[in-house]
This record gives sequence, C-alpha cells and structure tokens, in this order.
Amino acid sequence: MPTIHLIRDGSEDEGPLRPVLDKLSGNDCQIWAVSEDVAADLAGLPEEAVVLTYLRDDWMADVVSLAAQRRWKLAALPHPKMVNTRIAFGLARRADDALSDFLDAPEPHAIDLLRCNGRPVLNSVVIGHSASLLLGSDRSLGWLQRVLRFVRESWRVHDIPPVPVDIVSGKNQTAKTAAMGIVVVPHQRNSLISGAIKEESSIQDGKLHALVVAPGSWFEMLWFLFSRIVPRGGSKILLPPFVGHIKTSQLTITSSRELPCRIDGIASTSKELEFQIQVDGLQIYPGRHLSLEVDRAGTKEIFRTQGLPKGEVRTDLISKPLPYLRHAATEDFKDLYTVLRESARTSPSFLTLMLLSALLAAFGLYADSSPVIIGAMILAPLMAPIISLAMGVSRQDRSLVGGSVKTLVNGVVLALSCAALTAVLLPLHSMTSEIRARVSPNLLDLGVAVISGIAGAYAHARQEIARSLAGVAIAVALVPPLVVAGIGLGWFDWRICLGASLLFLTNLAGILFAAAITFSILGFAPLRRARRGLILSLVIVGVISVPLAISFRHMVESQQTARSLEGCHFGAFEVRDVSVETGRGLPVIRCRLLSSQRIEPADCEAVSQAIRERLGVPVKVEFTLVHRVP
Repeated sequence: MPTIHLIRDGSEDEGPLRPVLDKLSGNDCQIWAVSEDVAADLAGLPEEAVVLTYLRDDWMADVVSLAAQRRWKLAALPHPKMVNTRIAFGLARRADDALSDFLDAPEPHAIDLLRCNGRPVLNSVVIGHSASLLLGSDRSLGWLQRVLRFVRESWRVHDIPPVPVDIVSGKNQTAKTAAMGIVVVPHQRNSLISGAIKEESSIQDGKLHALVVAPGSWFEMLWFLFSRIVPRGGSKILLPPFVGHIKTSQLTITSSRELPCRIDGIASTSKELEFQIQVDGLQIYPGRHLSLEVDRAGTKEIFRTQGLPKGEVRTDLISKPLPYLRHAATEDFKDLYTVLRESARTSPSFLTLMLLSALLAAFGLYADSSPVIIGAMILAPLMAPIISLAMGVSRQDRSLVGGSVKTLVNGVVLALSCAALTAVLLPLHSMTSEIRARVSPNLLDLGVAVISGIAGAYAHARQEIARSLAGVAIAVALVPPLVVAGIGLGWFDWRICLGASLLFLTNLAGILFAAAITFSILGFAPLRRARRGLILSLVIVGVISVPLAISFRHMVESQQTARSLEGCHFGAFEVRDVSVETGRGLPVIRCRLLSSQRIEPADCEAVSQAIRERLGVPVKVEFTLVHRVP
C-alpha cells in the first residue's frame, strides 16, 4: 500500500491512536496534526494520496471537500464526536475493526457526493421540523424512547406553522407547497430514511433523495408519528400521502422565509438551498456496513408530490399553526359538490324509484319476507338527498339544504301515501314480525343510524368506494320504518304509526348528524362553519334519545325478566321459552309450561301467581301447555 497520510486533531492527545499507530507500523505512515484551519494545514498533502482520518464531524466536511478537489482516496476511523461520517462511510464502531476493514480493502470505491450550497453533505440535510422522520429510523432508540419522542413531537407539530417552499428538480419539475420539514440525503443506504425508498435507491445512481413532510392537519401528522413507534414486521416503511418523494440530480428549495436547516447536524438558515450531486465525486474505502450495490439503470427522475398541499390549502396552512382537521380546497371536492347538488333535485327518476321501493317494502312487510324487504332497501334512493343535506349542514349552504329538504319531504310523503293506500286496499290487518320489529325503537337503532351516516359520507368523499354501499347502509335504516308508519296510518293504528315514525326520525337525525361530522373531519368544511348546524342536529338527536333510552331500558328489563324465569321449576312444572312483551297496559309474559302429569286450569293459575310473586310486579301470563311423556 502506498504512503498512508493519517490526519488527526492537533489539540487532542495521541493516546487513543496508539493501537492504530502500532498496527500501521509496518506501513509507510505520515501523520498530519490539523487545527480549525484544515485547508491551510493540509496544503502540502499531495493529490491522489491515501488519506486516513481521525476527526470529528465538523472538520470532516472540510477534509471531504479537499478530498474531492485533490482526488484523495479517503478512509476514516470512528471518532467519539463522529456520527454522520460513520453512517456515510458505514464504519464499524470500534477503531480496530474500522482499521482492519481499511487495510483489507483492495481498492477505494467511487461514490456520489452531495453538495448543499457548495458544502459537502456526508449524511443528511434536515430542513424545518423534520425530526418526526427520525422516529422508527434510528435503530438505537428503544420502544420507551420512541414513545417519549412521540409525545414531545406531537405537541411541537401543532405549535409550528408549515413553511411555504418552492421546489424545482433537475428536470424543472416544480411544486409549491407548505411543508413542516424536508430531509435530503445523498443516498438511502445507511441514511435516516433507511427502509423508506430502498427499492429506488443506490449509492451510485447519480441522484439525491428528498422526503417532503407536508401534512394537512395535526391529526394526520399525529397518526404518522404514532405509526413510527409501532413495531413493524419488515423494514419497508409505508409513507403516507402527505410525504412527497423526490429523486433527482439537482434540487432547489426556496422560501419567502428563512429556512432553518441542519447540514450534517450543523445549524444554519437560508432562504434558498441548492443541492447538486457530483457523480463519482469522492473515492473512499468503505466500511463493513456500507452497501456497495451499483444501479446505474435506476437513474430515472422521481417527483411524487401529488399528495402535498397546494393552492388554496397551501395558503391557509402557511398563515397559522397546523389545524386539528384537514381542510379540503375547492378543487378537491368540486366534482363531489356537483353530484350532491344534482342529488338534491326532485327528479322523475327519484320519484319513480321511491314509489317502487315503497311498494316493494310494503309487500315484503305484509308477506313477512326479509329478502323482499332487502330488495326495497337496495332500490331506495333516499340516500342521495340525505347526504346532500349533510353536506349543506356542514358548509352552511342554504340552497343545498333547501333543495335536499324539499326532495326528502317529497320522497317521504310519496312513501307514506303509497304505504297507507296499500294498507287500505289490502284485506290484511295482522302485525307480522317484520312490522313488529319496527314499532319499538331504542338506542341500538340510533347506533345503526350513526354508523350508516358515517358510511354514507365516507363513501361519497372517497371516489374509489362504490356509492351503492352507502345506499344500502342508509336505506336499511330508513325505508322499512317509513313504510310501516304508512301502514299504521292506513290501519288507523296510531301506536304503529308513532312507533315507526319515531324510528324513522331517529335514523334520519342520526344519519344526518354523523354524516355532517364525517364531512367536517374529512376536511370538506371547517368545524367553525359547521358548528351551528351540528349543534342543531345534536339537540334533535338528544331530544329523540329520551324515548329511545326509555325503550332501551324496557328492553333490558324484559330480557332480565325472561332470564330470571327461564328454566324455573314451580312444583312439578317447568317454565321454558320465556318472552316478555311490553306496551300498553300490563307486561305480558309468554312461555311454555312443561309437565309429565296432567295440567289442570288450577295449576296454570297457581304457576301464574308464583311468577307474579317471584317478579314482585303485576303481569299477565300466557302459557303454552306441553305434556312431557315420562
């Protein structure tokens, strides 16, 4: 091996280097002791020399710059104050191991050199608030340390407003966005974004890599931070949509504000940062942890910035700290808004489908047929005006609210009239199990309504989801009770009519409230704008919840009563299959009375009295007598 030029800090003791010097005793070795003026102290070091360093990170940047100019073959030993160089060169942690790797290396290896405003970058440039990207990337962090950093970063993210940046790639692709932070690295291998873009990176691809973190809301960033502390089975990191990835040979980042940045840990500020890759700009003796795979084929520029905030959203974000919920720009949902305005109209097709679905539901209820009723649910078009109404409530759009209410009222009146007419014309006046199931609503029905509203709003907001799914979910909660209310009108049975009407109003209010909240959370309306409509919807839901809570309590009490009587023995008689019906008058208990002996009327009366005494309340008891053969 030619002469080895060992560069060390002249202000430090040679003690830590004694084992290294002993191992180099068989080689021609020249020692250079340098001060802060590294360039002047190394002015006499010849070109194309073999250089071995034992320096801290901030001095290594000057050495690397000289090495690129004078074509030095550069190697490094791990220094106590060295972090970025150790990562960039893939050095072993022990100096003895790193020296062995250097001496055993047959030839130096050429790598690309990244420069930021002319300064060499060994590991990374962190711009703005990008500490969150480190979560999950630093293998030295334990689980508890990640949790503590998660808590700390969560509050910092909310207090720091995004910075306006203009990004231009080497092929003049541009992006104007509001970023919380940007990380730029010369290559992915062994860097702090390790694992995120592994399949698209090489140590000699002639490209730098940049990750742009630009969340639209505090909750988006919170979820990203949380995902980084959760253990992952593989090394691949799935980047969220608000993290852009750029792979290019040149990159310019400008801002109207001073950009705080850390170049290999050294803090500075600038309004403009220019990055450039110098292909094969540095020859090094790589350490054992540096991947040397060469991929000249993967030199295509990548500019994935589609998910970053732009236009109106960008303007809103840079003016204040990160909002709790994402705000969608007008261009983000103008297609959805057009569809919802069309859905708010009372069209002939809407009336036709409403008539057919009401007739189908009525026949299914009379026939006590669940498949027919499900068919009516799928056919019903009520979901369209309800979702439009929810958007109108969220955005306080009076024209959208007015059109949706008008269409909804027309559909409800048509369904009630159709159901009442069938009740009058058909000679059927018995209450089937399907009808009975919709005259005693409780809090469980409100839960169904809320879930249906969330499903409907989410499916409309996401174009990739079939909107028919929302139609099924909403129709399940609306069409059957509406038709049952119409049947109650035709029969002049006000108990059926009022019970089914309460269920319909419960589901309507629950769906409307949940859908409006969902639209607000998804960013289609600021909460401050939707507050009035949401409060009104919440009040309506609260008022309706009072009778639902009473009905729910009665249902719980009925089930407790049935469980307390099931399997009880009263003398030679056993009670089975207990059911409790509450409504007008005394509760009715229906059950089977089993016995192996002859059951007399007096026995039934005795068991009835025993049941009343056991419950402690007056009830009616109806028996089905079953003789058990011995």
